[in-house]
Amino acid sequence: MLTFYKLISLLVLLLRHAWAMLTNVATIFWAKYRQFPLAYTALSYLFFTVAFCYYPVVGHWLTGFVMMTLPLAIPCGLIACIYLLYKRQSQIAMAGLIWVLFSFVVVKRLVGTSAVDLEISQAQTLNVLSFNSETFPVSTNNKLDESLLKADIACFQEYSPNSQLESQYATKVEKLTCFDKDRQIGLALLSRYPIVKQYGRIWNRTHGPDINGFLCADIAYGADTIRVVNVHLWSMGVRTNEAMEALRSGNIGRFCFELGDTFHRLKEGFENRNEQLQEVELYVVGSRYPVIICGDFNETPIGYSYGKLSQNFKNAFEEAGQGLGFTLNRHPYCVRIDQQFVSSDWHIKACQTLSGISFSDHFPVMAQYVLKKSFKTSVEALSEQKAISPLAYKTPGQP
Repeated sequence: MLTFYKLISLLVLLLRHAWAMLTNVATIFWAKYRQFPLAYTALSYLFFTVAFCYYPVVGHWLTGFVMMTLPLAIPCGLIACIYLLYKRQSQIAMAGLIWVLFSFVVVKRLVGTSAVDLEISQAQTLNVLSFNSETFPVSTNNKLDESLLKADIACFQEYSPNSQLESQYATKVEKLTCFDKDRQIGLALLSRYPIVKQYGRIWNRTHGPDINGFLCADIAYGADTIRVVNVHLWSMGVRTNEAMEALRSGNIGRFCFELGDTFHRLKEGFENRNEQLQEVELYVVGSRYPVIICGDFNETPIGYSYGKLSQNFKNAFEEAGQGLGFTLNRHPYCVRIDQQFVSSDWHIKACQTLSGISFSDHFPVMAQYVLKKSFKTSVEALSEQKAISPLAYKTPGQP
């Protein structure tokens, strides 16, 4: 009993020391903050922004706005570090510089860094296309070459039935709604391989057309079954071009209205995409099949949806793309909101944005994958063949 009381007393003493230490650190930090408020605010904001982008555990709409400002938070944090170094606050300045460097782990998502693995050049490749086709605009139908949209599996958003395109594939899954009296629009998943199981839905939208949703299909791929999900998350229709036009014309009232409307649309998009992504994750996280998720996410690589999926899946363009790979073919242009994610069962061979196909307001994304299991099997078979028939693999000059 005496020993128990000693342990309790020791624990209380340790807690008191810990509390006193935290209080002392908080007092010192507050004193420094009051001395350099702007610099400490910039570094604190950078810390939370990078933390949310890297590990988005909070799905509140406010975190969406915080994550979106990362490109602004990084230079502000860097300036704050330089200023604190100038003021001889070296410890906090160096800690801030380390955090600035760590932010490039997140910034890397914006750029594709292709690394070709020559060993898989002969392995069986699965070509997957993802494309928001904007219902194949009527004015450009004569210019559309369907062969350019041929792949092993093709996932379309804002899709309207196209018989010539569908004739290139063996099976299809569609989820369409009436856009107007003469046209249907929705999602389509076309495949050269048999679809053995499917599920999908179009999410209801109170104000606006019901065009967002997802399709989930289990596909027989050789001796394996793979799961492909075609997703179109909440569309916002942000009118940044109208806001800029109002500013250029000097119409401040209209400009302020457009800014308010943009804020409302972004907020609504953050809220709804978080809910939609949670439903999609039910079909892919922990799946017993190799998974491919592709579609129009309506968020940039520093958004919540991208960060959330990155915890369990690899982004194809980030791993095997080149450059910036912008996929939006309208204002503001310089964003990549169409993505392909895969589970660890796949090796990503290549990924590219097909900017030559420009009839839609999005560019298609084409990626090539190799199942790691099949790749290992082929390598083992080749090794066995070499072992059985060594004469078939003589080196030059060998008798």
